[in-house]
Amino acid sequence: MATIKQVSELSGVSQATVSRVINGSSRVSHDKKLRVEKAIQELDYRPQSIAHSAAINRSGCIGLVIPELSGPYYGNIMSTVEDTLRPLGYQLLVTAGGQSAQSEQMAVDFLISRRVDALLLYTSYLSDDFLIDLSNQKNPFVVLSRSIPELNHSCIEVDDELGGKTATRHLLELGHRKIACITGPLSKPDARARLQGYRSALEEANIAYDSRLVTEAGFTELTGARAMEKLLNRELDFSAVFCCNDLMAIGALEAINELRSNQAPTISVMGFDNIIFSQYVSPPLSTIQYPIEKMSVEAVHLLLQKLNKQKPDVQFKFTPTLVVRESTMALAPL
Repeated sequence: MATIKQVSELSGVSQATVSRVINGSSRVSHDKKLRVEKAIQELDYRPQSIAHSAAINRSGCIGLVIPELSGPYYGNIMSTVEDTLRPLGYQLLVTAGGQSAQSEQMAVDFLISRRVDALLLYTSYLSDDFLIDLSNQKNPFVVLSRSIPELNHSCIEVDDELGGKTATRHLLELGHRKIACITGPLSKPDARARLQGYRSALEEANIAYDSRLVTEAGFTELTGARAMEKLLNRELDFSAVFCCNDLMAIGALEAINELRSNQAPTISVMGFDNIIFSQYVSPPLSTIQYPIEKMSVEAVHLLLQKLNKQKPDVQFKFTPTLVVRESTMALAPL
């Protein structure tokens, strides 16, 4: 049976660092965490996890609620959380929250009824008050990709507004002045924040916001294509479009290619998320890197810290970054 010393030697870190990764008890760099977790998997090291101790009445299971179980974005969250938990001695139980507060609450209740030790929640419809009330119960939880001031030590988030601003600034720097926007469902806080970033970048450039250039879609490829068709059919003058996620941007590219089949597309298309498919579409998609893998790893370690009643020591807020590919181009001179 492998030992913690062997994990330390294989990963090239101290035994103390290995223990910190296993217990989530202190800040460890992302690179070292990955090395330790890889060594644990290669050696099949089985830590004597606190979760497996019958004396403290734990199940050894962590519950995850995400909106749906399909698609590259949510699949990435599931696999990252699973890959991080399993070497540390925990099993993952996943359920879909669906598209309403009621279905998300049912998902939370289901996991609690299965006696999970802690919850990782990626939810859009549960109210802040519900989550604040949940925090007063015995099940520790972490909220992913959302900010709740009263739960600031339980939320791992990205600056969506900055991401929207960065995407729009990129288009502005390429010379575009008439920029459309395809938003996600504006009932969701991340969609609203990305739209606000778009508006803020226009305001900084002294460009008036034009609601006719903005249309709402559903964070899917099909709704992105339909939204792009709607914008094109309005016969408005715009040279670029910021789509508030990559799936909508891919749909927008398809709509542009279909409706402008007799000439090369002249509209720059910007996405958000940097899902794996974004680099393989034609043209490859410029986008905003959403660090969901790092956020998911930090969420797992924050859960472990909560379980072990330790002081939170993780990165709570992440900064999105620009990824430039061929779908955005400088505005051609008149």
